Amino acid sequence: MYRHASTALASFITAAKLGSFAAAGRALGISPAAVGQNIKRLEDGYGVKLFVRTTRQMSLTPEGVLLYQRARGPLQELDEIDASFDESRGVASGVLRLSAPKLYGRRWLAPLIAKFLKLYPQIEIDLDVSDTTRDIGDVPVDLAFRAGHIDEPAMIARTLTELPVLTLGAPQYLDARGTPHHPQDLRDHECLRLRSASGALELWTFAIEGEVQRVDPLGSIVSNDGETLIEMAAQGLGLVQMDTFTAHDFLRDGRLLPVMTQFTPILSNFYMCYASREHMPLRVKVFMEFVEQFAAHNCYSLDKSLSLLPHHKCPHEA
Repeated sequence: MYRHASTALASFITAAKLGSFAAAGRALGISPAAVGQNIKRLEDGYGVKLFVRTTRQMSLTPEGVLLYQRARGPLQELDEIDASFDESRGVASGVLRLSAPKLYGRRWLAPLIAKFLKLYPQIEIDLDVSDTTRDIGDVPVDLAFRAGHIDEPAMIARTLTELPVLTLGAPQYLDARGTPHHPQDLRDHECLRLRSASGALELWTFAIEGEVQRVDPLGSIVSNDGETLIEMAAQGLGLVQMDTFTAHDFLRDGRLLPVMTQFTPILSNFYMCYASREHMPLRVKVFMEFVEQFAAHNCYSLDKSLSLLPHHKCPHEA
């Protein structure tokens, strides 16, 4: 990071970004005291105070905000030059900027990054985790990971895996209420409902006789968070319909069992997205290859999700 930039300026930018001298020292490979000394030289040179430090936190002064805003871009450009020279020697380095939804970033991308950095320690990761879909052209992102449908025509999307939607119930619920064999049977069951961002209740979807059909099931429990619903389903409160990625751990340990699998639809895919194939940095290329190899052996397709169970067929089904 900032290998050939001003040491004082690099210390300031890194401390402002990471929020402490200790974190900046670890990132730059120097002591926190050295970071503080570098920033003191900057303050003495400019004749201004750049940070306000208390025992609990550190924040930028107005002058510090100005310097951070004006100097961050040029230092990033110097980093890109460093990375370009590394690439000419076949070394993958520089900052890799990634974006992913919260669940995928936490459960899937974080452990993948840990494995990747062991192979490419000179690459730095800047990961934006948010459930807000952002236009890849509006934010500085090398690769964005998306689930669902891609509506940005300028974006290139590679499918990593299909995301079928399973109908699931806890063993104790199925013992008590019986197992539905057809979507029509849902009228006799408690169904946990997901409320969308628009406020509407999500319909449940099934593949029936080659067509996708939507059902409005009955249920007294509603939430706007899918992870909360699947936890409640695991407690035996009702059936839930969820994609195989979100349900993966619950399937693996038997807390939830799939029902009516013959009606399982594939509603969406999990994608790796980028803006252009032209002038793609080496760090992006090697990460894309790593992701595709990982996904090939760790996907959440229907067959692999069900193979995690002792039997492909729910033991409660006839």
